[in-house]
Amino acid sequence: MDIFLNNPRVCCISDIHIGVHQNSNQWHEITIEWANWLAEELRSKDITDIIISGDFFHYRDEIAVNTIHFVTNVLNAWKDFNIVMLVGNHDAYYKDRSDVNSLSILDGWKNITIISEPEQALLFGKKAMFCPWGTEDNQIKKSDVIFGHFEIQNFKQTSFKVCSNGMQSGSLLNKSNLIISGHFHIRDERTYDNGTILYLGNPYQMDFGDVDSIKGYYILDFNTMKYEFTENTISPCHKRINLSDLVKIGSLTKEVRQEFKDNFIKFIIDKNISPDEVDIILRKFAALNPISVTVDYAVNFDKYKLDESNIYDFSGIDVVTAIEEFINLIDIENKKEVIDYTASLYKRCI
Repeated sequence: MDIFLNNPRVCCISDIHIGVHQNSNQWHEITIEWANWLAEELRSKDITDIIISGDFFHYRDEIAVNTIHFVTNVLNAWKDFNIVMLVGNHDAYYKDRSDVNSLSILDGWKNITIISEPEQALLFGKKAMFCPWGTEDNQIKKSDVIFGHFEIQNFKQTSFKVCSNGMQSGSLLNKSNLIISGHFHIRDERTYDNGTILYLGNPYQMDFGDVDSIKGYYILDFNTMKYEFTENTISPCHKRINLSDLVKIGSLTKEVRQEFKDNFIKFIIDKNISPDEVDIILRKFAALNPISVTVDYAVNFDKYKLDESNIYDFSGIDVVTAIEEFINLIDIENKKEVIDYTASLYKRCI
């Protein structure tokens, strides 16, 4: 396969997840606004190439017609860029390999190269290894830089869960001293004695698991192997607003109003308040122009009794953490799968 870049300075992004949130038209609009912004950013910096480290699409088993129609808008916004795409796990039909994938529908675009098998290329005098989802350790050649969609142990899968399976960082760093990966949405950079592992993260906040997480894109210079980060300043953020904090402030200050405007808000009711009072507050919130406001009550079912000697207090923790802790307490098989599925159901409901 002929993998090429026009210039040594290249944009690195990952985990766009087109079609996220049940192929929502609202999220299509958020995505195209970001795609247009990125195109202008890259033109202003004379960047002509984009490497996408997996998960261009969100749903692995099927892609809705409206999302197939919409993705053309994104690619038209990027038609002047040379794009190299790795197959991610959300792009792959099978769970452990990438040969059958949704990116195949993009084969007709002359400016797009799809990487569905491990490939090494010589770019500006540097060996670059491209590793789609499912790449095994023995398929990775020693290189100056490795792009992948890896599941690496001890990195955060989400804001509340650390990866306990997958590849070991030492194994990857034996192959290169610079690993650039997609897959986990929390942006992370770790420097070791023998190199650096960089998780790109998703380019914009997609749910409340991304609260307080700064998103954006990276520019990698193949001449120096140095990279720099630019923050995404145009996409909406997810904010948690506690009733108790608003009570302490005493009014809807300018700073509070800015938190709401054009953002997704989760209003945490952590004090006793009547339903009528909640309705009054929500009407005031609507005037602050948030994209949406959902209400969540601080966990107050207090204690769960396993037996006479084991009583566990869950009060005061968030729902997703409560789900994980509760399932870890009970005697069932496949706890990880049950936690992931239950947490996913909860997030979809809210």
